[in-house]
Amino acid sequence: MMKLLHTLLSVFLFVGLTGCGSTMEGIGSALSNMTGSKKHNGFEGRYIDQQEVAEFKQRNDALSGKGRLISYDGLDIPANQIRQSHIVHSPELNRYLTAILDKVTAQWNGTPVNIQVQVIHSQNFAPYADAYGMVSMPLGALANIESEDELALMLAHEVSHIVLRHHERESVVTDNNDNINTLSSAFIMANVIKDSKWDDDGEDLFAYHPTNHGQKNISKAAIYGGIIQTVSTNVWNTAWKRNQEDEADLLALDMALAAGYSPRASAHVLQRLADFQGKQKSLLSKYWKYKKESITSAFQSADLSQVNAQIDSTFDEGMNAALGTVTDYFQRTHMSPEDRDLSAREYVRREYGDHIRRRVDKQSWQAFRRQENIASLIYSYRQAFEAANALAVNDLTTAETLAFSALTPEVSGHPYIREVLYNLRMAQNNPAKAAQNLTLITHWKHASPTLFDTRIELDMAEQNYARVLDSIAQAEAVFGNRSRFIVQKSIALTNLGRQQEAIAELEKCSVYNEVQNTCKQLLDRLNRVI
Repeated sequence: MMKLLHTLLSVFLFVGLTGCGSTMEGIGSALSNMTGSKKHNGFEGRYIDQQEVAEFKQRNDALSGKGRLISYDGLDIPANQIRQSHIVHSPELNRYLTAILDKVTAQWNGTPVNIQVQVIHSQNFAPYADAYGMVSMPLGALANIESEDELALMLAHEVSHIVLRHHERESVVTDNNDNINTLSSAFIMANVIKDSKWDDDGEDLFAYHPTNHGQKNISKAAIYGGIIQTVSTNVWNTAWKRNQEDEADLLALDMALAAGYSPRASAHVLQRLADFQGKQKSLLSKYWKYKKESITSAFQSADLSQVNAQIDSTFDEGMNAALGTVTDYFQRTHMSPEDRDLSAREYVRREYGDHIRRRVDKQSWQAFRRQENIASLIYSYRQAFEAANALAVNDLTTAETLAFSALTPEVSGHPYIREVLYNLRMAQNNPAKAAQNLTLITHWKHASPTLFDTRIELDMAEQNYARVLDSIAQAEAVFGNRSRFIVQKSIALTNLGRQQEAIAELEKCSVYNEVQNTCKQLLDRLNRVI
């Protein structure tokens, strides 16, 4: 009765004062937590057998089936939902993880779902799943876990988000929809707006003239951005509500335990996550500050600070939203590993008492990780990350030593390794050697959007517009996104005399919030001249 009265009074006061539905949901959730009602004890039996799960067991959509290679080509994924990290090229590692993934997904007693796994360069601990069936496993997690059981539970958790269609029920990203995280694109946009003020009879409608000082500042900002990406990838990809996170925890336990893995691994995973999060916050805040200062300096050095009020406004709003997203990541109650561990323990005791003594298998994963090529891969990426950290504090001597120690034959063509060397050479005022590193990349389909930005920007600066279009076409296929490079694409088409195609591209911008104002000004300029 006291619980009921408490709830009714809260709802009455809330509705009378605010009328805000989302806040009412928050009050209800808070009261449930206070009174002890949680997801794991709100039903009888195992979660996978509940009616609320049954509704997701029949499906007929693009993800139905299994065994197909996931491709983003032909899609138009929002810019804020595309992969931000580099993919790590390691067929052996992918085969090992895929075998675990197959064991887990085989326990899903609904329509088979096409789910794949890839390794990303992030030194973060938590993997994430996108809406297209891809689970991204950070290399940092693989360097820190001790057993295959932990891997299975982590993969099962992300599989659960996919099969329960959480991407359909909630936005994957929080309030950073207009975040300008694309440094070179922002700089190009500003330069183009500045150039578009020329007389209508000017020969170069959309010429790109970056300053050397501005380019150096952008390169410096990219270093800070790279560190942020490699320690907080999931900031940009997951923003699940508490209920969804609890659902994924429960279903993951059902599938992983049915596949033969130990429930004890859950506590290990959550403890590592708690340790990682505790170390992450100050690092992120510091490098966001450095990144913003460098971008601001780049705009000022090119005399672009007052070029266009809309660019300035969008830039500030986007950066503030990004900082807010990082802060929110550490404040969400559902991300408390301690609470999740307690709920998991209670659920396992209730439903899997006969599994509690099942031992965690540390041998198979440890033996695999000690293989020379796998150990070398993990070592190289860690050295590259440390080199990026040294670059961030302007310790070029240490950065060079670390970067070259990372350059083993197995990874010499990997995008992240070459990106670190590119940034090192730029910091050493050697742009020619910096550019050479981009030509040595053998796996461009594994590169991050920001490295494509760098490649396209260099082509723009050299006025090699045919190569710009080739690079953009490859980026669009890799990321399944049409908006991120649409401004550069329009510029290149115009400079190649293909004005009608440029107009067609600029007209598409009306549906892309992050670039629509810039495109409108370019389109107006182009229509006046033509």
